[in-house]
Amino acid sequence: MGLQENSNPSSHPRILLVAHCFDANYSMESRLSWVRATKVAEHYDTTIICAEPFADIRTDVDAEIPGLKVVTVAHTEFEKRLINSPLGFYLAYRLWHWRVLQLARKLHRRRPFSLVHQVSYCGYREPGYCWKLGIPFVWGPIGGTQNVPWRFLSQLNPTAAVRECWRNVTNLIQLRFGPHVGNALKAADAVFAANRQVQQSFQRARGIELPCQLETGLHHIERESRPPRSKQRPLRILWAGRLESWKALPLLLKAVAQLPHDLPLELRVLGSGSLEEHWRRQAERLGIAQRIDWIPLPEYGARDEHYAWADVLAFTSLRDTSGTGLLEALAAGVPILGLDHQGARDIMTVDCAVRVPVQTPRQVITDMANGLVQLAEDSQLLQRLSAGAVVRALEFHWDRLSAEMLACYQRILPETGAVSIRQRATEQTPDAEPALAISPRVTT
Repeated sequence: MGLQENSNPSSHPRILLVAHCFDANYSMESRLSWVRATKVAEHYDTTIICAEPFADIRTDVDAEIPGLKVVTVAHTEFEKRLINSPLGFYLAYRLWHWRVLQLARKLHRRRPFSLVHQVSYCGYREPGYCWKLGIPFVWGPIGGTQNVPWRFLSQLNPTAAVRECWRNVTNLIQLRFGPHVGNALKAADAVFAANRQVQQSFQRARGIELPCQLETGLHHIERESRPPRSKQRPLRILWAGRLESWKALPLLLKAVAQLPHDLPLELRVLGSGSLEEHWRRQAERLGIAQRIDWIPLPEYGARDEHYAWADVLAFTSLRDTSGTGLLEALAAGVPILGLDHQGARDIMTVDCAVRVPVQTPRQVITDMANGLVQLAEDSQLLQRLSAGAVVRALEFHWDRLSAEMLACYQRILPETGAVSIRQRATEQTPDAEPALAISPRVTT
C-alpha cells in the first residue's frame, strides 16, 4: 500500500530523530541517542530512525518506549562490506544517510514532522541529509574536530602516527572547505558544539559561534564524597578505555615507572583493544607489571564496582570529544588526574581534578607522576576533590542537558499554536502525568 499524502499537521509537534546507533548499553554513542530519544518522547510524538545492530549484545532496541516509534534502516550488504574495509566507513555511513532521507521524506509526506534532529554519530563529518526535508533542523552536539597534538605523535607507533597525522590534515581541510558540512550548517536552525575546542574550531574555520553542550551525560550520581583514604593501603588508580593508540596509556605507565618503589599503589587497567599485548610488554620493560591488574572492559552499567574501588581516575587520551570515563568517575565521586585539553578541559575543574597541562610528552609524564605522589600523600586533598566530583557531576545530569535541548526545540518550532504532549496534558489535567501511547517498532 502506498503512503498517503497528509497536509494536516498534528495537534502537537512531531519530532524526527536520526541516530545511527541506538541502544541503552552498547556504546557511548548508542547510549546518548537512547537517552535523548526517551527524553524527547516524554514531551513530543517522536520517531527515531536508526541502523540495524552490528552486534548481538544490543538487547534493548526492541523495548517499547512510550511516545517513541523506532524505525530501523538496515545496512545493505554492500555497506556492511564497506564498513569493514579500512577506508570505507564514511562512504557506507553516507550511503545509509541517503536512504534514511528517502524514508524520512515518505514518512513526512504521510504525516508531517515539525522538526528533525541529527543526533549521532556526533562527529561533524557526516551531518546526514535530513536537513533537506525543509523543516527546522537541529544538529548535534557535534565533535570530532580534536586532533592528537603534533608533539605527541612520537608517543605512537609508526602506523598510528601516520594515521593520526593524516587525520589532523584532513580535519584542517574538511572543517574549513567540506561542502557537505557547509550545506548542513547553512540549513541548520541550531547546531551545538560538544565542547569549547569544537566551538573554537568552527569559529576559526567557518566564522560562526556555536553554543556548547556536552554530547553525553549522567543518570545516577553519588550524593556523598568518599571517606578519607587510609594511608595504610595503596593508592588505587583506575584507567578505563579502549586500548588503542590515541588513548595513550603509556603516558601513565611511564609516570608510574618514575614513582618511588616504596610508594604503595595499585593500577587497574579497565580496557580492551588491539594494543593490549604491546602495552603489557611495555609495562614489563618498565618494571611495573606487578603493580597492574588488566581487566577487560565490561559493558556499560557493569563498571560501577571498578569506580567504587578507585581513589582516582587517570585520563591520558590524546584526542576525545569528551571522555565518558570522566563523567562516570565524577558520578562515583572519584577525582581525576587528567590531560587538560579538548573535551576533558570542559569537564575537569580544580575542585574535582588534578589537571595536567599538555605541552610535551616528558612534561606530561613528570606532571602525572607528581600528581600521583601528591594524591597518595594528601588524603585531605583526595577527599576534597571527591566532594567536588559529586558536585561537578550534577552539571552533566541528563535531566539538565535534556531540558536545554527541549528549550531549543521550543524556540525554533514553527509557530502553529501546537504544544507538546506534556504541555497539553498539563493544561487538561494539571496534577496528572500524561498518558502516552506506545508506538510499534517498524523495520525497513
